[in-house]
Amino acid sequence: MTNPSNNNTKKTTTLRKGFTLIEILIVVVILGVLAALVVPSVTSALDDANTEAASARGGQITTMVTRLNQFQPGGASITLTDGATYSATDLNALVTAGYCSADDLANQVDSTKGWVWTASTRRFTPEP
Repeated sequence: MTNPSNNNTKKTTTLRKGFTLIEILIVVVILGVLAALVVPSVTSALDDANTEAASARGGQITTMVTRLNQFQPGGASITLTDGATYSATDLNALVTAGYCSADDLANQVDSTKGWVWTASTRRFTPEP
């Protein structure tokens, strides 16, 4: 048994395989525009994250120096001067006392720079 309604009309359909060159180019252009919009914001976010991490590390160093000066007997203390810059080697007493490792004293923003002590805020901040 056949269906009489299908006998009279024949539909010819062609199957399309793949994409045309124009379609691929449009997709590539759209992806390029999206990447151009995203890349600057991602790099800005990474810079902000490094700055915040360095600020947090400065707070940790402040706490370590305070504890070293309070609890270490003798000449193991670190003398702090307002506005002075301290490098990782200046803060090496923290490593010797076991408060941190030498890598913990590195400035995340710029490893060639150190830490600035500010007496008014009683805090280390990354050297600008």
